[in-house]
Amino acid sequence: MAEFKERHKEVCDAIYRVLELCFHQGVTTTWRDIFLFLRLPESAWGDDTDLDEPIVVQTESDLVLMKAMLSSYFAVKH
Repeated sequence: MAEFKERHKEVCDAIYRVLELCFHQGVTTTWRDIFLFLRLPESAWGDDTDLDEPIVVQTESDLVLMKAMLSSYFAVKH
């Protein structure tokens, strides 16, 4: 179980770093783009909905909320 939690944290951190980079570059991205960029196995995300909806992060507060949402999402997705 500890290994799963460590992997969860690594994935969350990686996704967050991509979102943070997009924010600082002033571009939007999608979940599909992020998952493909990070080379996460499609079996882990392929059945998710809204993969191609733009992710808009306009403020530092949005980044904080995204980090909390990511942590929560991956903590319950087993």
